[in-house]
Amino acid sequence: MKKLLQLCILIILIHAPIDAQWHIAVLPHENISGDPKWNHLSLGIAEGYVNAYYPVPKIYAVDEEYVRHKLGETRVSTSDLAEKLNIHLILRGQYHIAGSRIHLKTAVLQATTGEVIETFAGQASASAPLDAILPVLYALADHFKVTLTPEEKTRMQRPLFHNAESLRIATESLMALHRALRQSPIDNALLTQAESGLKRAAQRDPKSAMPHYYLGRIYETRNQIAEAERAYRNALQINFEHVAARYRLGLSLKNRGRVDEAMSELEQAIRLSPLDADIQAALSGMFFNQYAQTFETITAQLREAIRANPDDPMAFYELGNAYNELDRIDEATEYYHRALERDSTLADAHFKLGLIMHRKGDHEKAVDHLQKAAAHNTQFTRVYFRLGSVLYLIERYNAAIEAFANAIDAEPNYAMPRYHLGLSCLATAQTDRAYDAFQQYAELVSDDHRPHFQMAEIARQNDDYERAVGSYMRAIAISPVHIPSHLRLGYLYAEHQHFDLAIRQLQTALRLQPDHPDAEKIRADIQKWAR
Repeated sequence: MKKLLQLCILIILIHAPIDAQWHIAVLPHENISGDPKWNHLSLGIAEGYVNAYYPVPKIYAVDEEYVRHKLGETRVSTSDLAEKLNIHLILRGQYHIAGSRIHLKTAVLQATTGEVIETFAGQASASAPLDAILPVLYALADHFKVTLTPEEKTRMQRPLFHNAESLRIATESLMALHRALRQSPIDNALLTQAESGLKRAAQRDPKSAMPHYYLGRIYETRNQIAEAERAYRNALQINFEHVAARYRLGLSLKNRGRVDEAMSELEQAIRLSPLDADIQAALSGMFFNQYAQTFETITAQLREAIRANPDDPMAFYELGNAYNELDRIDEATEYYHRALERDSTLADAHFKLGLIMHRKGDHEKAVDHLQKAAAHNTQFTRVYFRLGSVLYLIERYNAAIEAFANAIDAEPNYAMPRYHLGLSCLATAQTDRAYDAFQQYAELVSDDHRPHFQMAEIARQNDDYERAVGSYMRAIAISPVHIPSHLRLGYLYAEHQHFDLAIRQLQTALRLQPDHPDAEKIRADIQKWAR
């Protein structure tokens, strides 16, 4: 039970939202040099971008093959990428060779509209062509307002290959692999060609993980599972942080029934790439499958305990937990109530029922159970935060303030109650106390834009222009995609006759959401102030 509980907590964590996250589709770049011997760089550059962003959790990059796998071979629009794959931006570009140098241009497109936002350039020696993406990588991160740690910068600089010939062999082999997989049935001749080339690339550059990873994919396609595992492990021995290799290794182990090993690999993969929906789904599915397999054993033992001692509330409580973890809420509710019939002060049962009632929309009962859980000293330390959240939802703001204050007293370093205390104080017009709560939350949590936006709103209402501008700017620095901050800052600038600054913020808001409900008015204001 303890291990399953730990896994449940992990699943909750991996589904938690991360602010200021960018989902990027990287398309092959066009060779405009006129020399076909450089065509392989079209795919190599895209592969370089995707691999370089693996160690940056706030930038999640996928390639064209990922798009094909998810959406099929039919040509899709940029808006399809935005709607169906949650892609924010698209990278595409061109390159050419001049003498001994490669010159690269990468355009950043808004996925919803296809509009080019900005174009970045890089160049390098043709003997190390993927070095041309390095200045673009850093410029893109800066443009996205993603602060790179020194460790992330170091990892991003890890070369995909250490010599140009290995890069050529590997990317040409990868192109053959992609063509093979697009055939139905799969083209075995192309698959063999790709395998041979990747083996040669691996021999020429023993420090590159990429050929081993794609050899693993070939072996998986042929159902050579042991060979695939060995190839993925070879890739990880070279590059411990190769997310795709670790993910595929995890799936391979899962398919061979080696569940604990698979879980370990997938847990490591999700820590490296917390936004990867495929890894999330695999890990979640394994947890629930594993729990379902042991469910009958667990419940049989608990039922036997109940038969032996029908007055023991804890057996009923644990049986309720077993059903609860499988999301069988009605049965869980029944057994929690039966536990309370035997001990009305069983605080943890009240806590679990409080969560269930809240989930069912019966908020008054949720409050009653959570209050009893707190009164009887539940082991769940965040009962006051849960209670405050429900009270806020049903607009009992003063009671919510008291609950959040109790949550802070019980756990001073737990940040969330401070933010919600601020919201509750705003609802009761206690703006000074709200501002203090948001400020304290922001001191504990450095990567959340919301408290800065709220402080900006309070400062603006108090006609504190400088403080409002500073807080809006801080919100935008943390989350460049937060449209309300751009809009509010833009109109605040306009109120103080700073029209150039206002236009810039409003244009950014429209780029992020061209179909904003107030788009017509925003465009009219931009035209008016641009005169």
